[in-house]
Amino acid sequence: MKKLVAIFMTILFVALSFTGFAGGRLDAIKKAGKLVVGTSPDYPPYEFPGPDGVTVGADIDFAQYIADALGVELVIEAFTFEAVLAAIAAGKIDIGIAGLDPTPERRSSMDFTDIYYNEANQMILIRKEDANSIKTLADFAGKKVGAQNGTLQQKLVEEQLPDSEMELVTLIPDGVMMLQTKKIDGLALASVVANGYTDTNPNLVVCESQFDYVSEGIAAGIPLGEPEFLEFLNEIIAEVNEKGLFHEWIDKAVQISNEMNK
Repeated sequence: MKKLVAIFMTILFVALSFTGFAGGRLDAIKKAGKLVVGTSPDYPPYEFPGPDGVTVGADIDFAQYIADALGVELVIEAFTFEAVLAAIAAGKIDIGIAGLDPTPERRSSMDFTDIYYNEANQMILIRKEDANSIKTLADFAGKKVGAQNGTLQQKLVEEQLPDSEMELVTLIPDGVMMLQTKKIDGLALASVVANGYTDTNPNLVVCESQFDYVSEGIAAGIPLGEPEFLEFLNEIIAEVNEKGLFHEWIDKAVQISNEMNK
């Protein structure tokens, strides 16, 4: 009898180790009283250090909205963008909110929520002094173009600017500094991010030509195999979309970022 109990307990332990949480991640979050969100705080207006150094941005307001709906504390963990993806896939965080495009490659290692924001275009930030000589994607041949490691922009540079020399950057502000100091000739960015930099830097503009890409939009990433948690998040997103809240959070974050960069 003791052997049967031992065998049963071993099977139960192994089963729980595969699921990670006996009652699912949603129940575990409620029991722990905290929601652990991973992000890469170098991407205004989505997430960036605020005036007091605390991470702010539209994605952070979104994360707080989710935590409030759960009635738990919001815990923000900062990573590089590439590390956010790894943390989601490994189940080290409850959710990744970092301006994520739900690409087919990423869907193989994580689940995505419904779209909570439609990002318009993918652009290349350049120096204003180069605007007359760099007008098309072909004009980047032989030039250095920066892209953040592990991002959609990296893939676009690789595929659509094959004759350029790509420079991977870890943090977007570092890439902007490299552009301003002429270490690179362009920096691939999403439109809302690129426009934020041109609004506060008169020496920067976006290239007339943009990448040929139609985004599904921005979604949050969670570890695979959490259907209840995913359903809950999609209900929250439906509410956010219906009320137009994320657009309000974007406008608020842009204002904060612009004030900081004056």
